[in-house]
Amino acid sequence: MGKASGDRHLAVFAFAIYRSIVFPKALGYVSVELADFLF
Repeated sequence: MGKASGDRHLAVFAFAIYRSIVFPKALGYVSVELADFLF
């Protein structure tokens, strides 16, 4: 039981890190594209 919940916790942690790295990059890319399009 402890092992399974530990693995799940690790997966959630890894996902949070992945999201915190990838999401701002994607957001920055979109806003740059939008800025190029608008101006």
